Amino acid sequence: MASKVYFADMRSKKADQTISKKIKNLFDAAAMQSVISEGDFVALKVHFGTGENQRHLRPEHIRAVVEKVQEAGGKPFITETTGMGLASIRGTAIGCLKMATLHGFTQETLGAPIITADGLKGLSGIKIKINGVRMKQVEIAQAISESDAMISVAHVKGHPRTGFGAALKNIGIGCLTKTGKAPLHLGKKPKIDHQKCTDCGICIPFCPVGAIQPSKTKPQITQKKCILGCGCWDVCPAKAISRWGELHYPRNKELIIRNVDAAAAVVRHIGKEKVGFINLAYDVTPHCDCADYGDVPMVPDIGIFASKDPVAIDKATADAIINSPGIRGSAAEEINAMNPGDDKFLKLADWQPFEVFKNEDQTREWRLQFEVAEKLGLGTQKYELMKIG
Repeated sequence: MASKVYFADMRSKKADQTISKKIKNLFDAAAMQSVISEGDFVALKVHFGTGENQRHLRPEHIRAVVEKVQEAGGKPFITETTGMGLASIRGTAIGCLKMATLHGFTQETLGAPIITADGLKGLSGIKIKINGVRMKQVEIAQAISESDAMISVAHVKGHPRTGFGAALKNIGIGCLTKTGKAPLHLGKKPKIDHQKCTDCGICIPFCPVGAIQPSKTKPQITQKKCILGCGCWDVCPAKAISRWGELHYPRNKELIIRNVDAAAAVVRHIGKEKVGFINLAYDVTPHCDCADYGDVPMVPDIGIFASKDPVAIDKATADAIINSPGIRGSAAEEINAMNPGDDKFLKLADWQPFEVFKNEDQTREWRLQFEVAEKLGLGTQKYELMKIG
């Protein structure tokens, strides 16, 4: 059976056709209020963007969702998790909140508090056993794990490894702790190259679990103690610790599969009937919101999608982008994906700025996420698009 996906375009010709108004109309049309019970703590999972990347969600659009959740009797909070690496720009709760403020996300603009879901250093969460395609355990960020309901508000975009990112990525990687994200991205733990190491000792106190210890020669990483996601490689001035790119799985599809495993775990933990999804398909850049730059969008602004099925909403969103013409002067032109029907996400494997992400597998098997999600019972690729004015 096909799932209903509700859609509104980006056109506004009068005051009652604003994007915020359309978001509220879609919330009602998709019966999103049904995932909320009176007094529920409702996590609104978003991404605040990074650095000078101006292609992110608009705070006023998140506020529209906040107001609908409050109207339904819920207690909303805006939430995000820390990025990989303690030294990265969003690597701590302090960094996340600074970035949120820089991009206009504050309690005053949103109408609800902001909570970094995985704590100060991104290490606060709960481990749950799962029966995923690859993953048998994931660590969900603490505040998200304690939520009574969740609404994913995802900015739709491309991705250097998965090709496409929307609802499934927002609730998969996006809802995990720092150490929960690590095994999704990385296939091995870092080592120290003693030929490069200058024995400066900076890495030793940096590790929050004491996995790096001095030895008779130079520091050593105890592999069993290493929790992988803290980014010790970022603080080594001699670049003697295995770099981020060296630790990845050799095939991009591993991240795709593991992300969907995590998404299924999050939905099951909260409850399938307690999660809703909104995709905002504007400023559709080739890169994810973790990039600290904002490129020209690949296609014209598409619109807003809403559904209780994360697979159907992502499939509908991706189809709309592929069926849209590319924008001249954008990555779409550079990868020869200007015509309606051209697979913009698959062709991103050829985009020059993504050269740094190359590994043994140069493809972007982005459609695989839908197949895995169906197998795990997250939803269906079959959808009925319901246009709302």
